[in-house]
Amino acid sequence: MPPTSATPTHAAEPNRPGPDDGVLVLVVGPSGVGKDSLIDGARPRLPASLFHFARRVVTRPREAGGEDHEPMTLADFEAAEAGGAFAVTWGAHGLRYGIRHAALAPLRDGRNVIVNASRQSLAAFAAIAGRVVVVSVTAPPAIVRARLEARGREDAAEVAERLGRQVPLVGAQNIAVIDNGGALAEGVGRFAAAVLGAARLPLTVTRLPLSLPGGPVALLNQAALPLTAGQLSPGTTAELRAADPGPSPAGTSTAARGGMRVAIATAADDALVAPGEVGLPAGVAPDLAAGAVVTLRPARAAASRDALRRKVAGAALGAAEIGAIVEDIAAGRYSEAEVAGFLVAAARGLSPDEVAAFTAARAGLVPRLAWDAPLVLDKHSMGGVPGDPASLIVVPIVAAAGQIIPKTSSRAITSAAGTADIMECAAAVDLTPDDLRRTVAAAGGAIAWSGRIAHSALDDVMNAINRPLGIASAELDVASILSKKRAAGATHVIVDIPVGPAVKVKTAEDARRLAALFTATGAAVGLTVVALPSDGRQPIGRGVGPALELQDALAVLQNNADAPEPLRAKALAIAGRLLDLVPEVAARPGGGAARAAELLASGAALASFEAIAEAQGPHPRARPGAFRRELLAPRSGTVAAVDIFAVAGLARAVGAPADKGAGVRLIARPGDEVREGAPFAEVTATSQHGIDIIRAEAAGDVYKIA
Repeated sequence: MPPTSATPTHAAEPNRPGPDDGVLVLVVGPSGVGKDSLIDGARPRLPASLFHFARRVVTRPREAGGEDHEPMTLADFEAAEAGGAFAVTWGAHGLRYGIRHAALAPLRDGRNVIVNASRQSLAAFAAIAGRVVVVSVTAPPAIVRARLEARGREDAAEVAERLGRQVPLVGAQNIAVIDNGGALAEGVGRFAAAVLGAARLPLTVTRLPLSLPGGPVALLNQAALPLTAGQLSPGTTAELRAADPGPSPAGTSTAARGGMRVAIATAADDALVAPGEVGLPAGVAPDLAAGAVVTLRPARAAASRDALRRKVAGAALGAAEIGAIVEDIAAGRYSEAEVAGFLVAAARGLSPDEVAAFTAARAGLVPRLAWDAPLVLDKHSMGGVPGDPASLIVVPIVAAAGQIIPKTSSRAITSAAGTADIMECAAAVDLTPDDLRRTVAAAGGAIAWSGRIAHSALDDVMNAINRPLGIASAELDVASILSKKRAAGATHVIVDIPVGPAVKVKTAEDARRLAALFTATGAAVGLTVVALPSDGRQPIGRGVGPALELQDALAVLQNNADAPEPLRAKALAIAGRLLDLVPEVAARPGGGAARAAELLASGAALASFEAIAEAQGPHPRARPGAFRRELLAPRSGTVAAVDIFAVAGLARAVGAPADKGAGVRLIARPGDEVREGAPFAEVTATSQHGIDIIRAEAAGDVYKIA
C-alpha cells in the first residue's frame, strides 16, 4: 500500500452512520503545528460523558516518544489490517497509522469522537461516519520549523521536507481553522471552543409558562448558539429529539418518540433560558418533562420529496413511498404548501392499494394496543347528523354481552357535540393507553377521547391544513378512521354511514362505494369492517349539545317510555350487528339483535354504562343549562324537516360543545302539527349571554314548515 493512502475498512465491524450519532472531529495539520499538545490540553475541558479521544495504532515504538499511542510492528499492523481490525488506516513519513473500530464505536452512543487524523484520511473517515467536522490546526512556518527542530526526531533535510509538503484538505466539508502560533493556553482555548462548536451537545429541557402563536418554537440562550456549530440561528428550523427516547408508548409526543421540528428563537435572559437549556413553551412536546435531555440539530430535508412531487403530478405510489411521505410529514420535514399539495393530490384520487398503504403507514405512527382477546369490537360513525349519541348506548350493550369494545372517539370539529364531548358529561375521557387498559379490564368497554391513544403528529399537520382548506376525500377519511381503529387494537369494526343531502355521504350509491372502500381497506390492514348506511336526514334524538345528548342516551339506557325511539332503534341495530360478529352470539336464536334488545331491556346495559363511567374516572355529570328560551313556531302547519345545519349552528352559537350545558332541545318532530306561537324548540345555556344572542327568527331557521 502506498505510504500516503488512507483506506476505510469494513470487514470486521462496519461503522454505519445513524441519525443519533455523535460528531466525528478530525484534527489535522502538518507536523509541528502542535496537534498533540492541543488535544492533551483540551481533555480536561471536554467531559468524558460527551467526548471520546480515539487512541491511534502507530508502527512506532513507544519509547520513540510523541503521543500516547498503541505501538505495533509493521508486520503485525499489516496482518491486523488484512483481518479487518481497523476502521481507517493511512501511511505517512514511513509510518502506518490505524484507528480501530472500537475507537469510533462511541459515535453510535451519541458521543463525539476526536481523532488525530491525517489530511489524506478525510475521505475515508467521511465514508463511514455520519457527520464529520475537520479542525485544521495551523501555525507560522518559522514556529513550525522551531518546534520540529526542538523535538529532535528528524535531521535538517527531513525537517525541510516536512515543511515543503502542502497537502490539500480533500474530502473535507465542515472545516474549522485554528491558529496555534501563539501561547499554548490560547491555542488550547481556541481548539476547545472549536470542538464544542462542532459537537453534538445535549440540552436540558426547561418548561416555559407561556404560549406562543404559530408553530412549535424552541428557545435557546444566545450564548448557546456557538454550541450548535453555527448551524442554528434565530428563525432556522431544527429537529428536537429526546437524547434517549426509550420506549415509544402511544400518546407520547413526537420529540419523545424520535423527533419533531421546531423554529429556533433566542433569549438573552439567563433566568428564562440558561446556556445549557432549551426552553419549550406550553404545548410544545408536552411529554418532555423539565430536566429531560434533548438534542437540537438542523432539520433534515425530506427524503421522500421526489415521491411526493410525483404524487402531486398524478403518479401512483408504492407502499414504501407512501410510508416515507407519511413519516416525513409527521416529522415536519415538509412545508405547509407541500403538505397541502399532497393532500389535494390525494383527494383527487388514491388507488385502493394506496389507501391501504396510507392507512397502514398512519397506524404505524403510534404503537398498536394489544388486547388478550380474539375479537376486539369497535364502532365508528361518519357523523354529520346532530343529536346522535348512539355510541353511548352501543358500547355498554356490547360490553354487557362480555365483549371487549375500547371505543376511541373524537371531539367535535364543526358539530355541536362529538362522542367524546358527550361522554365527558359523565366521565373522564382524556385517557392514556394505560388508563384505557385499566378501564376495559374493569368494565369491558370504554368511550375515550382518541387524542392520547391513537393521535399522531401527522393528524396535527394534516388537520391544520385540511380544515381551513376544506379538502374532502373519502379515501383520506377511510385511511384516517381505520388507522385509528387499528392503533386502538380493534379487530372488527362497524362503520355507520349516515346518508342525506346535508351530510358527507349524499346518495345511496355514494354510500355503497364508501362501504366497499372501507371493507377492502380494512381487509388489507387486517381489520374486518362492516359498513352500515343509515338515515342522515334528521336528528334521531331530541337534544343537540353534549348534556342534552347524554340525557337522551340515558333515557334509552333507562328504558324510559319517552326515550327517543329513533335513537333506541339505531343503537339496537348497530349493537346487534356488532354482536353478530361474535360467532357464539350469532348462533343464538335471534342472533345479535335479540341479545342486544335483551341486554337493554334488562338494565344490564345501563349497569354497564355506569361501570364504564366509574372506571374511566368520575366526572361531575353535566346537566342542560339553567338558562332557557323557547323558540316559537312562526306560523301554523306541519313540520316537514329539521335543518341539521341550522340546528347544529344554533347549538354552537349558544356555546356548545365547550359549554356542555348549551344546546337545542327539539320539541316538535317531522310530521308533527304545530300552531303559530307554540313552542317547538328550546335553547339552553349556562349563562344569560348565551341566550341573549338568539335571534327571534331562529326557530324559522331550524324548522321547515309545510
